[in-house]
Amino acid sequence: MKNKSILMLAYAQYYDDARIKGYVDILLENNIKVDIICLEDEFSKKDLKDNSSLNISFVQKKYQGNSIVLYIINYLLFFIKATIIVSYKYLYKQYSFIHVNNQPDFLVFCTILPKILGAKIILDMHDIMIAAVVTKFNSASDSFLYKLTKLQTKLSLKVCDYLFCADDSQKEFLLSNGIKKNDISVFLNLPDKSKFYERNSSPSNSHLRFVYHGTASYRLGLDLAIDAIEKVSKDINVTFTIIGAMGEQREALIEKCKSKGILNSIIIFKDPLPVEKLQSELEKYDVGLIANRKSVLSEYCMLPVKLMEYTAVGIPSIAPRLKVIQRYFDNEMVMYFNPDDINDLSNAIRKMSDKEQRDLIAFKSKKFLQKYPWDKQANDYLKIVGLN
Repeated sequence: MKNKSILMLAYAQYYDDARIKGYVDILLENNIKVDIICLEDEFSKKDLKDNSSLNISFVQKKYQGNSIVLYIINYLLFFIKATIIVSYKYLYKQYSFIHVNNQPDFLVFCTILPKILGAKIILDMHDIMIAAVVTKFNSASDSFLYKLTKLQTKLSLKVCDYLFCADDSQKEFLLSNGIKKNDISVFLNLPDKSKFYERNSSPSNSHLRFVYHGTASYRLGLDLAIDAIEKVSKDINVTFTIIGAMGEQREALIEKCKSKGILNSIIIFKDPLPVEKLQSELEKYDVGLIANRKSVLSEYCMLPVKLMEYTAVGIPSIAPRLKVIQRYFDNEMVMYFNPDDINDLSNAIRKMSDKEQRDLIAFKSKKFLQKYPWDKQANDYLKIVGLN
């Protein structure tokens, strides 16, 4: 008989992946033990000291760069090591469900032995790989890399029993590209209400404080946001705090700010924080700033997690006018700007200097969480894994 524990597999760092942490918290709150196989990080090692129901196996450190070859090598190394760990753990613990988080999709093949022996497999698509390949490596739909990525996705769906997507647009994108699965569920990257909740009041700052937390990569447009903030700073008293922002652009952005003389005055970089500590930090800021560049990935497959987290805390946001965001947030719920347009972004920043405007957007954005409550999604997940 299978025991009441679930294995979570991800080529990701557990401490800053709110989606994975959300699932894990749902399970732990229902007295289900969770084993995780993931990338190494110091925060997660500290978290383990206080939780006997959570066991984490760290496989290797994350590669961050632009080399396709090194990406593939790192994925393959992780795949080989994870396959051995998954097989060993399954023979010992007999998990009823193994929850695999992409990227890459082919991580589901790490579960081939448990699958043969009767375990149910979930493939959770945080990101759509074919869209990511088109965006990151400028691959056309007739390129070898695109075709290879699409093939590995289709093969991966043959292994999994359930497929999760991070939003409805992702599901539609898969279907429109001929990638189909009978059991597809949409699980939004909703903020865990125990970690993100409405603050008591807006901060009383002497200047307008913008915030971003997440990765520093070209597609996320942090360089555009910095340029727009610098431009507006000549007219209004403003700062922009970037929390974490690990990624291939981080050092270049810091050097850029140094050379312009705006580092630690207008633009402030802070170290990464575990998900549990973000609430108290975010409460200090007036506006969340998201500047994703327009691409196949951002237009159709990337509803920003940070936008939903700002909404939960009660922080109004500026975001690019992209289809996937507009699907969930209307013009009253977000201050929109035309993507890749620094002048339009600068105008949006200026408009946010009006406190009444900020308060109205923060209030209107609550409609999102009212329509998509955390508790319902948690119950839906428990039903799928047979615990509710």
